[in-house]
Amino acid sequence: MTVAVLQDAGRIALAKALAAMTAHFAWGRGDGAWGAPPAVPSNRTNLLAEVGRRLVTTVRYVVPAVEADFDVEMDGKQFYKFSADPTPYLYLRAEFSTDDALNEEIRECGLFFGTVAKAGVPAGQRYLKPEQVQDAGFMYHLTYRSKSTREGQKAYEEAVLPL
Repeated sequence: MTVAVLQDAGRIALAKALAAMTAHFAWGRGDGAWGAPPAVPSNRTNLLAEVGRRLVTTVRYVVPAVEADFDVEMDGKQFYKFSADPTPYLYLRAEFSTDDALNEEIRECGLFFGTVAKAGVPAGQRYLKPEQVQDAGFMYHLTYRSKSTREGQKAYEEAVLPL
């Protein structure tokens, strides 16, 4: 039996395909009974109690970097530099406004690709409430977190997808 290994060119092709898709970060209430974030399952297709999603407006290729020279720092002191050329690492960022999910308790965040807004939602609208979503798309990743209440501050979500 032989073993196939996905090559860097294949990983770059996946990064290009995802970069070409519409992406949204979505926030949800999660389960109010969670005292602390539980283990995250790998088979979820939606949030437990979504409150809204924001269009990803920054999509860039990145490469791993060092602390002395980086453009992006992710949790765990992971550093990346932007790349003009496609790489197997894709950086995504969405900036939530002060009015997005105002006064909502947030316990979960998902990254979705392929979201489709319902007919009648103004073209170019970047924040969608659940009732404005025709097709949620597919959830690429999910994070459970400690409860935070949205109190009118700007916020952002970002991720680096190593493919």
